[in-house]
Amino acid sequence: MINSKTSWLFVLLGLQMTLTLTIFAYEKSTTGSVDVKPLIPTEAEVIDELVISDNAGELRLNKTEGGWVIPALGGLAANEIKLTTVLSDLLNLKSDWPVASATGSRSRFEVAEDKFNRRVDLLSSNANVGRIYVGTSPGFKKSHVRLDGQKNIYSLALNAYDFPTEPADWLDKSLISVQNISSIEGLDFKLFSENREWSLISTENEVEAESIVEVNKENANALDMALKTLTVLSVADQDVNLADSKSFRLEVFAPNQITFTFFEKEDKYYVTRSGIDKIFTLSKFNFDKLSNQNLTTLSEPDTDKTPVTPAGQSNSD
Repeated sequence: MINSKTSWLFVLLGLQMTLTLTIFAYEKSTTGSVDVKPLIPTEAEVIDELVISDNAGELRLNKTEGGWVIPALGGLAANEIKLTTVLSDLLNLKSDWPVASATGSRSRFEVAEDKFNRRVDLLSSNANVGRIYVGTSPGFKKSHVRLDGQKNIYSLALNAYDFPTEPADWLDKSLISVQNISSIEGLDFKLFSENREWSLISTENEVEAESIVEVNKENANALDMALKTLTVLSVADQDVNLADSKSFRLEVFAPNQITFTFFEKEDKYYVTRSGIDKIFTLSKFNFDKLSNQNLTTLSEPDTDKTPVTPAGQSNSD
């Protein structure tokens, strides 16, 4: 038989389970009541300006009909992939349980109006649709974030280093590359493509009919690919002087004529492209891929003709 003490133990156990379930249900309902929603409720398509600020200054990026540009660099093309990524990161931020909400916490987490790691403004037709303050980092690729006009501070998946204020960090490094090349002309050669086959002419000879040489297809394709994948490092300093530098030029038709001029000075490398009023810095690797191509490298080496075998003798003799 179950005595009275045992009965009371069962009663107490039942009460404990009921209390535990009640607390769990309350916590679950409380959690469910948190208004988890986008921190910046707008669509990426309507954003046409991004302004990033830090202690060093601010950077503006503008969306035009031709894509995103960098006004600080004279309207040069911005890296579309990078911009798409950061806009997605911003617009996917969700409000969650705040880590703090007191006004005094803003300076500590560096999300105050006068103390922040980054301030990011999203604009649409000159109207500000969202301003966030990005502060200290609580962990890998995370930051404390506060939406302007709100008191709550969140710990969210956002990396402040993905929002630099140096214009060159947003530059489309492939902006001078060229596609659909039909011909390339250097100092002593002219390559032209017909039906995806390269032909080579020596421009050293006066008579064109006698200047056609056998092309080294591998090197011709390598030169074509080097121009298609050409990337720059950055925009050169405005005071760079290339007057006494070593240089060479490539004329490229794709299909319009484009002139590339490459410079070497004091172990530094530069390039300009017609139609773009800037000098860009270039890696030695990319410089060498283009400067090392000439008539000799682009043509197949001459082979000795087979000797004439005297009459009455065989080649095996």
